[in-house]
Amino acid sequence: MKKTLMAVIVMVSSAFLFARTGIGIQGGAKIDMGIDHVEGMSIRSDRSPWGISLDCNFKDKSADLILDDWWIVKRLSNNVNLYTIWGMSFGARLENTWYGETGPRLGAGIDVFLFKGRCLEFFAQAAWNPSIGANWDSEEDELSLRFRPACFPVNGGIRLWFGN
Repeated sequence: MKKTLMAVIVMVSSAFLFARTGIGIQGGAKIDMGIDHVEGMSIRSDRSPWGISLDCNFKDKSADLILDDWWIVKRLSNNVNLYTIWGMSFGARLENTWYGETGPRLGAGIDVFLFKGRCLEFFAQAAWNPSIGANWDSEEDELSLRFRPACFPVNGGIRLWFGN
C-alpha cells in the first residue's frame, strides 16, 4: 500500500515539476441555501488537463479539495481561453458538528493571460456541484445523511506561471 501511494505521489508531482506550472490564489462563493465565501489556492500544469484547488471557508471552518479536468478548451485569441470542466470535489468540516461529502462537478470558465510568455493568468469559473455525504453531531451523538443537489461554486483568481 505504501509503495502504491508513493508511486501515485511521484507521478502526480512529476506532472508539475517537469512542466510549466501555474500556482495561484482564488476566492469566491458557494451558492446553495445561502452564500458561503471561500478563499483558496490552485495549481495547474500545462502537461496535464487536471487542475487542483483547495478552498477554505474560515467562518464555517470547512475545506474543499477540488480536482477539475479542463475538458474542452476553445482559444479565442493568443491570450484568452474559454473552457469547460468536469471533476470531483471532496469537502469536510471538523468541529462539534462535522461532515464529509463528495460529488461531481460540471462547469465553465474563462482565463486571460497577460504579458509575453503567458506568465500571469486571471481566471473566473462557475460549476454545478451536487454532493452527498454524512453529518455527525457529536453533542447529540447522531449521524445523518447530507445531500446537496444544487450547489454552485463561483470563483476567480490569479495564477503565476513558472517553468520553461
